[in-house]
Amino acid sequence: MVMTFVDEYERQLDDRGRIILPSKLRDVVCNTVYITQAPSEKCLHLYTEDEWNKVAEKVNQLPTATDRNAAAFVRLFFGKATAVTVDKQGRIPIAKKLIDYAGLSKDTVLVGANKRLEIWDAKEWEDYQHSLSDSFMTDGILKYNLNI
Repeated sequence: MVMTFVDEYERQLDDRGRIILPSKLRDVVCNTVYITQAPSEKCLHLYTEDEWNKVAEKVNQLPTATDRNAAAFVRLFFGKATAVTVDKQGRIPIAKKLIDYAGLSKDTVLVGANKRLEIWDAKEWEDYQHSLSDSFMTDGILKYNLNI
């Protein structure tokens, strides 16, 4: 079965740097999740263990011994990542370095992004959406020849 994440979920970051997964996502996510910096946005990427392993396999194909950029990407992507356990109440602890990177405040949003969840500061998510043009979706469908 292919798992895809959809929807948006408003969440609160508690005083200990944790967010609570929506109940309908808990069975899908399981015990361990991986959280890392988004490569191109001011948010975090949250991967299930299965999806993280797929990403790691792709990254293993990079020529890190001969390409300094590939090696730097691997160091930053994995070096900034954390593996965390989802507790019985569905809480996910987020490392302070990741909270600081994404500028997370108390109000956060979990955004479904197909194979992963993204964790955004609520204000940053709102600003990001407003920055997109009205034709953004149509332009993307055409650019990537999705024919949907």
